[in-house]
Amino acid sequence: MLLRFENVSKSYGRVRALNKISFSVYQGEIVGLIGANGAGKTTTVLNIVRYIVPDEGLITLKGKPLSQYDDTSYPVTYMPDVPVYYEELTVNEHLELLAAVYGKNKKDVDNLIERLELAEYLDKLPDTLSKGTKQKLMIACAVLRNFDLFVADEPFTGLDPKQIRVLKDIFIEQRQKGKTVLLSTHLLDVIESFCDRYIILNKGIIVAEGTKEDIGKAYNLKNCTLEQLYLRITAGDTRPFGGGSDFDVIDY
Repeated sequence: MLLRFENVSKSYGRVRALNKISFSVYQGEIVGLIGANGAGKTTTVLNIVRYIVPDEGLITLKGKPLSQYDDTSYPVTYMPDVPVYYEELTVNEHLELLAAVYGKNKKDVDNLIERLELAEYLDKLPDTLSKGTKQKLMIACAVLRNFDLFVADEPFTGLDPKQIRVLKDIFIEQRQKGKTVLLSTHLLDVIESFCDRYIILNKGIIVAEGTKEDIGKAYNLKNCTLEQLYLRITAGDTRPFGGGSDFDVIDY
C-alpha cells in the first residue's frame, strides 16, 4: 500500500467537501479519481499534495502520516489543473532548473522535449504559450521530479489527440517503473483504456471503488462502459460501495 485515506473529512465553512472517506492506492498502479464538479476530487488531491489538511481522519503515505515528511523528502509530484510556473523563466530554464535539482541528465530532458514537441518553445516565456503548450510544460516539469506518486488534476486539458496519447504512454511507463499514478479527470473514455482501478466520488462520499468489473458487479451493472457505470451510479444510486440493485444497461 502506498497511499491510505482513513475517515478523512474536510469542510469549507458550512460546506462539507469530504465526508469520512477511506480508500487505498497501491504501488505500481494507475487509479482514476472521478466525479462531478463539487464531488470532492480537487479537495482530495489538495490533501494529498499538502496544500490543505483534513479536519478529521488520517492520510498516510508509505505508512507514514503526511505531516511527518519534510518538503525535500516528500515523494509526490503534482500536475495541477491550472498551470503553475516561474513567470520570468523560459521553458528551457524551467527544464534545466528541475533537471539540476533532481539529478536528471540531458538525455532525460531532451527525451521530454522531443516527445512533448517543445523544441520550438524553449526560449519562450510561459505567459506567451498556448494553453496546451503550458500543459505540456507542466507534464515535463512533473516527470523530471523524483517521486513515488504522480498526482495529476485534469492532465489532458488543452492537449490534442496526439499529445493525449503521449501523456497516456508516459503514465503507463511510470507504472512499468513501479511508480503510482492518481488521475483526477472528467475524460472517462480516455482513462478507461489504461487505469487499473477507479474511485468514484459523489457529494463528498465514495460511492464506488475498484476495477470496472468490481464496480459493475457490486451494482449489478454488466457490460458497461466506465461512463455508463458512472452515470448510473451517481444518478440512480448513491448508496456506499457494495450495495446494489438491478438496473437495465442503456447507452449514453
